[in-house]
Amino acid sequence: MKEASFYIEQMTCQACSSGIERALSRKSFCQSIEVHLLSKKAHICYDETQTNLEAIFAFIRKMGYEPHFEETTSPTNVQNTFVLNKLIESFDEHFLSPKRRLILSITGTLIVLILSWGEMFGLFSIPFMWSYSIMLILSLMVMHMGRGFYIRGFKALLARSPHMDSLIAISTTSAFLYSLQGIFNPHAHAYFDSVCVIITLVLVGKSIEEGSKKDALCSASLLLGLHQKQVQKLHPAENLSLSNTPCEDILAEHIKEGDILKILPGEMIVVDCVVLEGDGSLDTSAINGESLPILVRTDSSILSGSINLDSVLFVRATKDAKESTLAQILTLVQQGLESKAPIAQLADRVAGVFVPIVICLALIAGAFWWGLRDFEFALSIFVATLVISCPCALGLATPMAILYAQSVSNKMGVFFKSAKSLQALGEITHIAFDKTGTLTEGLEITEITLFDTAKDKQEIFNLAYTLESSSHHIIAKAFANHPLSKKATLYPMSCVENVLGRGIKALINNTPYFLGNSDFLPPTLSANLPPQEDKITLFLATPSRILAQFSLQDYIKPDAKPTLEQLKSKQISYSLISGDNLPNTQKIAKRLGISEFYAKALPEDKMRIIRQKIQTQKVFMVGDGINDAPALALAHTSAAFASLHDIATQSADIIIYNQKVMSIYNAYALSQATILNIKQNLGFAFCYNIAFIPLAMGALGGFGVFLHPMFCAFAMSVSSLSVVFNAMRLKRFKIIS
Repeated sequence: MKEASFYIEQMTCQACSSGIERALSRKSFCQSIEVHLLSKKAHICYDETQTNLEAIFAFIRKMGYEPHFEETTSPTNVQNTFVLNKLIESFDEHFLSPKRRLILSITGTLIVLILSWGEMFGLFSIPFMWSYSIMLILSLMVMHMGRGFYIRGFKALLARSPHMDSLIAISTTSAFLYSLQGIFNPHAHAYFDSVCVIITLVLVGKSIEEGSKKDALCSASLLLGLHQKQVQKLHPAENLSLSNTPCEDILAEHIKEGDILKILPGEMIVVDCVVLEGDGSLDTSAINGESLPILVRTDSSILSGSINLDSVLFVRATKDAKESTLAQILTLVQQGLESKAPIAQLADRVAGVFVPIVICLALIAGAFWWGLRDFEFALSIFVATLVISCPCALGLATPMAILYAQSVSNKMGVFFKSAKSLQALGEITHIAFDKTGTLTEGLEITEITLFDTAKDKQEIFNLAYTLESSSHHIIAKAFANHPLSKKATLYPMSCVENVLGRGIKALINNTPYFLGNSDFLPPTLSANLPPQEDKITLFLATPSRILAQFSLQDYIKPDAKPTLEQLKSKQISYSLISGDNLPNTQKIAKRLGISEFYAKALPEDKMRIIRQKIQTQKVFMVGDGINDAPALALAHTSAAFASLHDIATQSADIIIYNQKVMSIYNAYALSQATILNIKQNLGFAFCYNIAFIPLAMGALGGFGVFLHPMFCAFAMSVSSLSVVFNAMRLKRFKIIS
């Protein structure tokens, strides 16, 4: 089996994407297929011994769509396209932009309406053949402005996968053909006005809808074009300062670890780096949602995605561009855009059969009224039923809401890996928090107690610092931030073993050294240790003796307690699961008002606790590192706090870059608001179709209530836009800081 990803243009509603999925899934060579309406991306797994991508593309083109790869700027053209088609497409591309098409369509429609209705109300009188000829020509022009509806609609109909364009094409073509009898019969009624109004209203609705989609997609993708960004790379020479070193322009994707770059004011920093020269301020809002600039100077570490505000900086890349924080975030955003929420499954199933059912209903209604009245009236009912049906509202209900929700979450530094995790977060009933690095702000070494008088404090610190240099854990950061680290010497070491939740051991100068909690020490040493206080205690030891004790203290993040209070107001229970000792864990839990807590929890213990809880509750696990990875993967949904040295834990569903505990509550509240918005959209879409389709069919005809095709076109456009505008309300979601 072979996998491939590509883009599909010309999709207008959920019935389009669902139709492509159904048509391909019926083929023996297709193992799986996913088509995403808003991102226009398709993922297929197929048997390459039975077919190839060229054949798959040709099949999709027969359905009326244009597949193409990411590298191309426009859809690939079919080689067998008729010469006339090529000429028309070339003319449209050069002279008829979407905006010009819309203007011409509106202008032509207004003239047709004036000619059609002006004489009816006695405003003026024009010879029949003149008015008829003008309306015929203008109707053809308006139909050409919307010719995409006919090309896609009839192709999809022939491929047995009809969608909204098929409804527009069938209805307006029927009305137009019926109107042609006016050439031979001056007294026949013409539907040119209905044809023009239907096409124009749909074009207007689609124009507004596409604008909203692009706005949401741009917001959700952070407007970051990593692979197209140009940067200045330096080639340092011994006799030249960095400011005098010549530069060359390269693509950001070609940056390698160790490259030296020049960052000008206003430029985005596209790779994780460290400052070599220069002081300035950075806008990091694209990464962590922080509105205030941060100051950087020599030796400061910088996350990619930050924007240099006011000075020239010379930096050294600490990672390849493809492994940077920005690249990780773009991957997360892309995954989120290309995923579907479980709540969308109902709309997908309905959209798959909606259009064929509507066509059948329109035929039944038309035949019924033809029997009761005449063909002209039956045609009006047929057209009205097709036009008022709106699969777009159903198809847009879920993806538009999720798209705007993701744009809001991304701006506050929270990234959902999938739409599924966005929905799951709003359904949780319990949150399990890790302590260190999650609810607490960090660690600081408060005291170093020496047990070996033969070594001074700096030498003891050097040994511990050497062991911790092999880790990116928050404890390692505490050693790196200690004043003694400025003068520390790193010793050569070998046979390094990092035991999660316990400590580190290695050979330094052929001597085994241990640095960890009391359980990590050899039994002969740990048996004689006094009870630990309410602080984190690490011991440096050899197999025969304890050399020193390091006491660390953690601090509660300022927004931790307010976050827990907000969660409590939503009837969300929570617990604290920590690998720290019991006294310190109990102290932190008490200060935060957490009654349920677990201390000295190893990774397997965290898994066991989560496994017990998920049997009765919807559990959300929040952690910050490798220690929490197994529990993060086991919970219903999970979040991890990311940092410069701990990029997006693969096990977590949600990545938080701003380090704010309140982001957990904001993400939960956003999830609930999104699910409510989706339910509103789906409810409106279902009710609209259930109510208006029977009316268009003439269900109240006995009371003299019938719907004109032009009103139906207006109602159909409004229904789609109502869903879009309702989803846009999520842009006003209030974030608690």
